[in-house]
Amino acid sequence: MKTMEEKEEDKSRHERWKQTTKALLGAVLRETCQPYSISVVPDDLRKSNETAYMPKVVSIGPRYKGKKELLPMEEIKWRCVTSLLSRTLIGQDTIDTCLEAVIDLDATVRASYVDVIALDRYELAKTMVFDGCFLLELLICESKLDLDVPIPFNGNSPGIEVKKMEYVVSDLMLLENQIPIFILETLFVNLLGSSNQMREFIQNLALRLFGYSGKLMVRSTSHFLDVAYSYIEMGWTDKMIEENEVRLSLGAIDTKLQEQPQQHLNRCSRRLKAAGITIQCRNNDDGINFKFTTQFDKSEGILQIPTLIIKQTTEVKWRSFIAWEHHKKKLKTSSSSVADRRSICTSSALLFRYLICCSSDVQLLKDTRVIKDDTYKSNRDLVAFFHSMASGVDHGIIDHKHTTMCLDLNTFRTKHYLTKIYILQRHYFSKISDWCYSYYKDLKRGYIFAAYFISFLTFVQTFYAMLAYHFPPK
Repeated sequence: MKTMEEKEEDKSRHERWKQTTKALLGAVLRETCQPYSISVVPDDLRKSNETAYMPKVVSIGPRYKGKKELLPMEEIKWRCVTSLLSRTLIGQDTIDTCLEAVIDLDATVRASYVDVIALDRYELAKTMVFDGCFLLELLICESKLDLDVPIPFNGNSPGIEVKKMEYVVSDLMLLENQIPIFILETLFVNLLGSSNQMREFIQNLALRLFGYSGKLMVRSTSHFLDVAYSYIEMGWTDKMIEENEVRLSLGAIDTKLQEQPQQHLNRCSRRLKAAGITIQCRNNDDGINFKFTTQFDKSEGILQIPTLIIKQTTEVKWRSFIAWEHHKKKLKTSSSSVADRRSICTSSALLFRYLICCSSDVQLLKDTRVIKDDTYKSNRDLVAFFHSMASGVDHGIIDHKHTTMCLDLNTFRTKHYLTKIYILQRHYFSKISDWCYSYYKDLKRGYIFAAYFISFLTFVQTFYAMLAYHFPPK
């Protein structure tokens, strides 16, 4: 028999279950949030570099809350929250209103996350308000709104220094380190009053935080990662591709193309050059990666690849975009936009993986300004970097445009066979050189292990010799 307390707990759980279900349906109807939009990184992606998907400095939301290595940032977050509250007419008393407003959204907040949140409704509301106010202060400071609602007595916001920390900004783009953007809307209304097109306003402030210029032409996003991804995906729209995709969805394209297996590039950059293909860069003037797509002109034999700028946080952002594409692909519908059905960041990871098989390929892409490395890694380290980026990706989410381009590159033929032989000879020499270097490193590690093992045996022998000297057998 269940006790009264257990019955009450069951009843409370039943009520929460109904509230969550209703909130989920309401969110879909009102489009105030996207259910299950804050996902977890697939295990296949996480295996290659687990730490790349985890925050380095700041925790946002419930998943990494309380992690020991992230606690030093909590004090700075509190200062940002205090600065935001000082901008209001009432001051810190407005926090009560925010907590009451957010706790009423408990079921909707939980519906936004794929995994189950262990926090109770009060602790979850506190986390949402605290992290949401911190993010709002980062958005407001140094914006036009900073002049409209200034900090009293000409105070400076701590958010100004926080925004200069590159790892903080990259942490805000991690898939598992998000809160729903409707939380920021709710807090904004309660703290600073309502505004027309509230979500669009917050989205465009977030773009400035990430260093993107321009405005987002998307009505609604789910969280900060979605904001950044939606901005770069605006550059992928192509009228010819749009028409092609529409015909594909209507079954007007030859069924052989639809049934065509996923192709991958089987020629590295040196072999493409040997085949007579010219590799050129598409200039990336604003320094934003993945804003443009790779194009191959089969008639001219020209492959144009957008410049990839490698910085300290490039890997984290790239992996976050790839993880988001994997999540979005699972939720795609026939009514989705063309850009929404494409996976440019995943395609780019696979493209570079197959373009680069040794250090000479990296050097060729550097010479053509396709790769701009601001981290000054060695070419061999960059080979490992690009191979790691493509590890665990789902080839099934690659679109037909990428598949067709790879097929065209694989079948392109050259007439200059002497040039081809010369290039391939140099290329294979570079591959052998890389293999020898790798073998040397493994051998060196083996020698180090052997040296440690011999030292250990020497220590054991000395220990027993001393033991025998001081305690001789009777």
